[in-house]
Amino acid sequence: METEPLRPLGTVMELIESIGHEVTYAYEDLVFVDHNHFLLQFGKEPHSLDLFINTECSAEEAESISSRMISAAPPMGLNICPKGTYTMNEAADNSLQITFHA
Repeated sequence: METEPLRPLGTVMELIESIGHEVTYAYEDLVFVDHNHFLLQFGKEPHSLDLFINTECSAEEAESISSRMISAAPPMGLNICPKGTYTMNEAADNSLQITFHA
């Protein structure tokens, strides 16, 4: 049986805090951040994460978040790859529905 590599959630939390945000929730391979301006998704490699910006985030804030994350990640041993945007809506059963847009 093959085991999943450990994901460096603590390091990711440090990265997010270093740019002035905080992790509010981590679920499976997703890391949710305060105000839902963006979220991260762990890739196949444990130190590689995909960055998705909320469609409701302003273009200026999205650019700022993206550039700060990308430059702050390598010294921490992480790689951030901008992947697109996402929307988040409440489903009929009160769960959250996330739709990714490449």
